[in-house]
Amino acid sequence: MSSVNKVLFLGMDAGNKFLIQEWAADGILPTFRSLLNRGLVGDTMSLEGFYEGSTWPSFYTGVTPAQHGIHSLIQLTPGTYKFEHIRPGDFVKCDPFWNHLSRAGKRVAVFDIPLSGISEELNGIQMIEWGCHDGVYGFHTRPEHLKHDVLERFGPHPLIRSCDSFGWTQKEFPAFRNLLVQGARLKGELTKHYLKQGSWDFFGQVFSEGHCAGHQCWHLHDQRQIASITQSASVTEDPILDVYIAIDTAIGEILAHIDPETIVIFLAGHRMAHYFGLQFLLPDVLCRLKVARTPMEVTAEKPPDTVDKLEAVLTWGWRHTPKSVRARLQSLRRNLRGWIDVHQGRPSPMFFGIEPRKSECFLMHNGASVCGIRLNVAGREPEGLLQPGEEAEVFCDQLAQDLMDIVDLDTGKPAVKSVKRCSELYRGKYLDHLPDLLVEWNDEKRVGNTVTGTLDGARVRLFSDKIGVVEGANTYCRSGDHRPEGLFIAFGPGIKPGRMKRTVSIMDFAPTFADLLGVKLPLSDGAPITEILKAR
Repeated sequence: MSSVNKVLFLGMDAGNKFLIQEWAADGILPTFRSLLNRGLVGDTMSLEGFYEGSTWPSFYTGVTPAQHGIHSLIQLTPGTYKFEHIRPGDFVKCDPFWNHLSRAGKRVAVFDIPLSGISEELNGIQMIEWGCHDGVYGFHTRPEHLKHDVLERFGPHPLIRSCDSFGWTQKEFPAFRNLLVQGARLKGELTKHYLKQGSWDFFGQVFSEGHCAGHQCWHLHDQRQIASITQSASVTEDPILDVYIAIDTAIGEILAHIDPETIVIFLAGHRMAHYFGLQFLLPDVLCRLKVARTPMEVTAEKPPDTVDKLEAVLTWGWRHTPKSVRARLQSLRRNLRGWIDVHQGRPSPMFFGIEPRKSECFLMHNGASVCGIRLNVAGREPEGLLQPGEEAEVFCDQLAQDLMDIVDLDTGKPAVKSVKRCSELYRGKYLDHLPDLLVEWNDEKRVGNTVTGTLDGARVRLFSDKIGVVEGANTYCRSGDHRPEGLFIAFGPGIKPGRMKRTVSIMDFAPTFADLLGVKLPLSDGAPITEILKAR
């Protein structure tokens, strides 16, 4: 198998392909404008139902979540009612493509690929979470001394805490924007430095600053768009635009220093747009449909015991404890509360207020845009209520119909776009790690929140004959969320410029990188992108 000499991969985590193309056409993003004109351009699609948690694991393994096992950073342990925070690099069931390249003797440098871990067998250098949106491990490198070198030369990424942790007053957004712009600039400098340090067969770097900006600042982008249409001067700042410009500049400077024989692939594998998920209402909906029960409903069925009486006394006592004293008692209170919950058999807060043992189904963590529902199946779950086979099938059909019947009272339109069975979308050894049903909300309506001042649309009212009116307010700070569509651009010797007519999968890139460098992956649900392979 013939191979090219070098491959440079540059990613933009959750970059919106429509904004990239629009601002490139307007000349605002000159680097992307040049790439779009001289490269092979194609549309990409992430994983149906799992484009929030599985995009990057499927990118670097080339397989579906039913094969690599990851759909969220909080996952249910099969055969239990226990949710755990996972470490993706340790949890993923398939090797990333750079491990296969290393075994084949290729020299690789892998920087900040999201939701990945350190590869001990890597033939090269690696850093994770110097500047990523999702922090799991913290900043780590291989070899370990590389961390000291990075911090000495470039320091930590300017955004040193989760983008969800800001207070989100209007005064904080400019400072947040500045941290992201500075982070993109530094990441460009860091990339140029280490790109020069070795004769890399594969070098990869991902810019995640657009991910953070998209989650927290989408409402400001929307406001600026509306202001430009109405010729209003009240809104002039768009942090997303500023961050995209910084990334465009950084990528342009990186490309100015590459070998002309290098194959370059840029990827914005999924995008960001307005927030629309109604997961905050789904627990109430399932309870109204009488397929899920709350701990309070279960507790009300049994007479109070000693622990119930103790809880009542502690609750009364806490309410009458002066605030000045509460801080010193918080630790003791948490321990007592945990003991009571365990004694009562109550679920952890990770179950969204649903008692899984007494419910026919319960929620799994899967993001806000597409919610995951797990059936409480006998023989699979410890205290399953639904019999596998016909009973579970009929239950799924009815629940799907009941969810599709729900309308948003403010718009009169269906609140749910689709309900799909995971088993009909995916096959694999780790299918049981995934939800059974995927509930995708209608994204036509922007959902605001009570945190960032985007109150318009924060309160939502749902209705159907079965649930009556279910209403509530979104208290999550994000104003932007994920969509599955993406974009790639490839250029280099032998690659013909133009626009591909077909859409490629996020899973196609791992086998493409491997194939370009003369390596075959042992397992892949994706297929090499033949239009790029012509460069060999």
